[in-house]
Order: sequence, then structure tokens, then C-alpha cells
Amino acid sequence: MMVAQSPNPAQFISSLLTAVRELTGHRPPPTWTHVDKLQHNLATGNRDAVDAAIRVAVGRGWLRSDGDPPSSVTITVEGIRLLEQGGQKP
Repeated sequence: MMVAQSPNPAQFISSLLTAVRELTGHRPPPTWTHVDKLQHNLATGNRDAVDAAIRVAVGRGWLRSDGDPPSSVTITVEGIRLLEQGGQKP
């Protein structure tokens, strides 16, 4: 399986959550944004990597997504808490 060179997965997911937070204007969840805007904000052409990171974040309870592949996402209270802790796991 070929894997594109990218930042480490934890760093990419942190960037993804930060971008969702910024795109939704730091409004409380659920405030949704389109994945296309998110991908543009992350400045990556690799939609597969974005979709994979969204799936991981949804699985961990940090994001909710709409559609498969996701067309829009919203950060959760858990996702905000993770960002406020600086991405550190307890």
C-alpha cells in the first residue's frame, strides 16, 4: 500500500481539528463546515488523507461527520477539550 508523505497522523488530526474550529468561528458544537473548505484550509490535495483523518477523529469522538465519504463535519465538545489540552492525552 502506498502512503503519501505527510506529517505524522496525530499532528495531522490536530491540524484538522484546529481547522474545523477556525472554520466554524469557534462557535459551540454542532456548527458544521464543508470538508472541501477544510481540505482547502489544510492546503492539501490529498482528499483520501483528509477523509481518513476524519474517520479516525469521528471514531475517537472528536468530530461528527455527515455522509460517506464525509461532506461536512463538526467538532464535538471532546474535540474542543482535546485542543484546549494541547492535544495531550490524559
